[in-house]
Amino acid sequence: MIEFNGWAIIRESYKDDNDNDEHLNSIIKRIESRITELDYNNEFYCLKRLNGTYHLSIMVNHNHRVVSEHVIDFYKWIAEISKGSYGILYVQDDEDIERGNENEFKVWCMKKGKVTELNDTYLSPLNPEVEE
Repeated sequence: MIEFNGWAIIRESYKDDNDNDEHLNSIIKRIESRITELDYNNEFYCLKRLNGTYHLSIMVNHNHRVVSEHVIDFYKWIAEISKGSYGILYVQDDEDIERGNENEFKVWCMKKGKVTELNDTYLSPLNPEVEE
């Protein structure tokens, strides 16, 4: 099983003087279009404007990793097209045996146009921190 739970704040730039509503609106339209292309079962994407800020929520749950590799690619793509976006994507993949992560959560951190995989310190190891 593989599950993703995460969020991102969508911003066009991480510098206040580079903010441009027209550019942000273009980015939002591209993300909305991409979300409609992600027509997979057991996945939820929600892009909503709250108090003038765009929030993206992601929840995915699949039996196997091979049908979910596009989720990380989508997250990285958002970082590329909107360098000011930031967020966290938690991933638990019990098939990540080769890297020794089958009992671990991994955290994908988005900031300043990059997405980096990090070790989790809050929910890992899955057993015994979350399950027994």
